[in-house]
Amino acid sequence: MTLSASWELQKAIHASLVADAVLSAFVGGRIFDRPPQDAAFPFVTLGDTEVEPEGAGSDGAAIHRLAFSVWSRTRGRRETKEIMSAIDEVLQDATLALTGHLLVSLQLERASVSYASEAEALRGRLVFRAYTEQTS
Repeated sequence: MTLSASWELQKAIHASLVADAVLSAFVGGRIFDRPPQDAAFPFVTLGDTEVEPEGAGSDGAAIHRLAFSVWSRTRGRRETKEIMSAIDEVLQDATLALTGHLLVSLQLERASVSYASEAEALRGRLVFRAYTEQTS
């Protein structure tokens, strides 16, 4: 089932991000599915996820689009872009173990930085494209 791969992929990505020393130097363990209201800046949030079956009768193959947001209140874009680069280093072509699925590829599809006035912060956004296949 393609949706079970989505959860396995999210768990593996989160574990990889939390374990990375470079990213941790910026955000510590502040990598959230949904951040608490009093979260210290900077932090990373796991954003929207889209899953689509790959072809008719694909036996569980799927394309996933996973968004991540980097939130920073420093002046200028340097910190935001450095954190985005650290995330890209961890995830680009990563080899992640997924229960019941195989991660075939994981690639950065697009990235942007903008000012989020409601949060009075810079928001960096990365979207990765993953391809998974069911193994069992």
